[in-house]
Amino acid sequence: MSAHLAALAVAVLIGAAEERPDESTPPARPSESDLFGAPPAPDETAPPTFPSPQPGEDRGERGSPVTQRRLLQRLGETENPLSIGGQLYLRSVLAATERDPPSRWQLTAPSLVDTFLDARPSDRVRGFLLGRMFYDPTIDPNAPGFLGSPPPANPRVLLDQLWLRFDAEKTVFLTVGKQHVKWGTGRYWNPTDYLHAVRRNPLDAFDPRTGTTMVRMHVPWERRGWNFYAIAILEPLTTRSANPLDDVTTSGGGAVTPSVPQGVPTSEAGTVGGLGGAARAELVLGPSELAVGAVLQRGHKPRFALDGSVGFWEVDVYAEAAVKTGSEVPLWRPRAGTTADTPLLARYETYEPSGLTPAVTAGLRWSHKYSDEDLFEAGLEYFFNRTGYDDSSIYPWLLLKGAFTPFYLGRHYGAAYLSLPKPGSWNQTTFVLSTVGNFSDRSFVTRLEHSVLLLTYLWLETFAQVHYAASGASGGEFRLGFAVPPGQIPGFPGLARNPSVFDLGLALRISL
Repeated sequence: MSAHLAALAVAVLIGAAEERPDESTPPARPSESDLFGAPPAPDETAPPTFPSPQPGEDRGERGSPVTQRRLLQRLGETENPLSIGGQLYLRSVLAATERDPPSRWQLTAPSLVDTFLDARPSDRVRGFLLGRMFYDPTIDPNAPGFLGSPPPANPRVLLDQLWLRFDAEKTVFLTVGKQHVKWGTGRYWNPTDYLHAVRRNPLDAFDPRTGTTMVRMHVPWERRGWNFYAIAILEPLTTRSANPLDDVTTSGGGAVTPSVPQGVPTSEAGTVGGLGGAARAELVLGPSELAVGAVLQRGHKPRFALDGSVGFWEVDVYAEAAVKTGSEVPLWRPRAGTTADTPLLARYETYEPSGLTPAVTAGLRWSHKYSDEDLFEAGLEYFFNRTGYDDSSIYPWLLLKGAFTPFYLGRHYGAAYLSLPKPGSWNQTTFVLSTVGNFSDRSFVTRLEHSVLLLTYLWLETFAQVHYAASGASGGEFRLGFAVPPGQIPGFPGLARNPSVFDLGLALRISL
């Protein structure tokens, strides 16, 4: 029996080593031949050989060496329809703040585990499941959260993807379930990424956002290289913050009254009235690519997307524009007649902007091959956000109200980067140097990232980043610091955060 179980274990390992799924799944693991060179190819015409049975050896009993060899040969001839794999990502981050001794610097260890099941019973049917668990041992389960809120769940288990894919007459391709669908061409800012409820942090090496439940229909026009999509959205695309003050607002006299929920009304969630729809067309026009799309959902104003790219010489120019009215998050402004001494809860009011509120990203990438085997990529990107803020003094209030959206706070942003994959003889190493700036509050962050393959599947990743502001600027999004005096928030002694100075990160990652 033990030999039989060993044979089955070998079969599971063979299945787990199959080629990984396409772009909707975690990245494929590199093969050993790609990393260290392939051994001489065996003679594929020769049939597999097995040791001859020894005298007195059982030739037919279940679990015998003969039966085990036959089972292994049979399993080698049968395609395994199920792949099992995942990712283990152990991280640690040290964040230094101004005027704080090293003993007060924040240390976190946000570890992550992904596990997936990929079932492909035929070339026309596929099912995929990806579960995710977050765990940070530095979180004190007895310490209250922000403004006395309950501490976050630790560990925390999420469902990232759960979908089925099949086709109708090999003409229409359907994907049903929780999935990732990303629109747009920007590297740092994606204002047209409507089909995710949470904005992506472009400096994160790993995107921790979960998918959205949808029914996606894809109709390709292969002769022209065009693609058309129709999507039914089965869940709200705007999520609410868990901050304790997110459920209240203030009247002119400072009294606390319930606020109106943002996004799809609670009564519509989980009903036919809460469903949404989207459509997108992707067109290839000579050397350029163009895409147009739209999203409609009750509780939101219509949102339209336009993006494209064109390449010439070694340069790729791209742009995307989100065209809409209003804002996806509540907007705030100072009340008339208020001063810095006015209690914080009575200082600001929400408002709805008039007319169009576009958000536009434009950039270029330059890829240059400087040797027979080496290249670098450099790029510039600019982002304009019509609903952004020009004054950083409102940031503490936005934090309290759950309306603080990093990388989408200001009105003008810019970024520059240089990527060096596998430079020279360092064929398992990559460097990325980048600077991101909020031009509205004149704060910046410069980051150097490094990754190296230590062993067959084990990656070491490090980063160092420094926060700074232009001369004369105080605080800002990328050097966030503020002080709310006592009495500004009833029931709380005050809030203070010293500005960020630098961060250091270290991570180990293995993907199977």
